[in-house]
Amino acid sequence: MVTIKFILFYILFRLFFANPLAAIVFIFIAYAVIDRWYIGALPDFIRPLSLWRKKIKLKRELEFSPSPGQTLYELGALQVESGSMEAGRRNLEKAHDLIPGHPDIEYYLGVARIKTGALELGKEALENALELNPKVKYGFPYVYLIEYGVKRKEAREQIDTYMEKIFEYGNPRMYYEVGVIFQQAGYKKEAGEMFRQVQVSFRSSPSFLRKQQRYYAIMAKIRAIWQG
Repeated sequence: MVTIKFILFYILFRLFFANPLAAIVFIFIAYAVIDRWYIGALPDFIRPLSLWRKKIKLKRELEFSPSPGQTLYELGALQVESGSMEAGRRNLEKAHDLIPGHPDIEYYLGVARIKTGALELGKEALENALELNPKVKYGFPYVYLIEYGVKRKEAREQIDTYMEKIFEYGNPRMYYEVGVIFQQAGYKKEAGEMFRQVQVSFRSSPSFLRKQQRYYAIMAKIRAIWQG
């Protein structure tokens, strides 16, 4: 046991003092692992790789599937979650034709449409999703209805109606995403309030959820400071 400890100490000593670059890489990897297990301050570096592998698998399934509706939906949803809105929209439009009346398809299609500039069609899909299932995606349709309202410069009363739902479902990520929408639209006061709500919600969250939510609390604080 003593010999093993000595060997480990010698390796670390050589790593830190003989090769500073390797030492920096080692420290970063070690911190990333610790953060992943216990803290949650850093983005999930593994998730993009996991999403990529799932998308590759689903694309292969599409080549042989006689009924591709579900596969098109799953692939389109993953593409939307990873930011590939155009590709996601194409697959979700096809899934929508094959599986009508599916609240999750309506939700992801609504998000993709709004993000690709088809605002009216996006709003329609999000409202369809909520009509089919009022609790679909735990309130996130209202985030994108707010984005629609801001871009279309809807009456404040309508946006406030959506905001009531945000406060009803509110969690750090939801408040953060609404804050980013307001900030990008130049609504500094509203953005600041949302970033403040991120901190309030984070502090009141159960301890077992804080690791998942800490990233949004940190990013909200950074954006609030940057906004001034």
